[in-house]
Amino acid sequence: MPEKEEKEEYELIPISPIRKIEKRLEELEATRAAIDIKEFFSQIIDIIKMNQSLVEQLMRANDALRIEISRLPSRIEDLVKSLDELVGYIKLGATEEISPIPATLPETFKSLDEKIGQLVEGNKKMIEMNQVIITSLEELGKKLRRPVPPALPPLRRVPPTAPLER
Repeated sequence: MPEKEEKEEYELIPISPIRKIEKRLEELEATRAAIDIKEFFSQIIDIIKMNQSLVEQLMRANDALRIEISRLPSRIEDLVKSLDELVGYIKLGATEEISPIPATLPETFKSLDEKIGQLVEGNKKMIEMNQVIITSLEELGKKLRRPVPPALPPLRRVPPTAPLER
């Protein structure tokens, strides 16, 4: 029996790509040591927790806002009712007639009414006088705005020195 001969196989391949792969592997191993995987993952987990807490806070704020918005329609209805009531009072007050002073009122109210009437008449006269003053001031202003003609130079007298010859 012949012995089995183990034959080694040989192949011709360029070595430069293998060297590049070796260098790349060394770089990866060097950078892998610089990055602490556990710390990296703990930072990622912290970021995820912060993100989750922000989402929860937003949800709570959103729920509170939704509750406040749901209360608005009833508040607006109350406001509209109050405004309608106020407008009703204003209309009622505007439509009531002011009646003259009845004879049953005391004399002090009657004298007060007469004095107020005198004041109203005095104010009407003052308004008329003010209108007259305003119109006269406007006319005066128009006259003052007119351009003034230039002054003529003074005439010179010529002294009689010699008789005029004819």
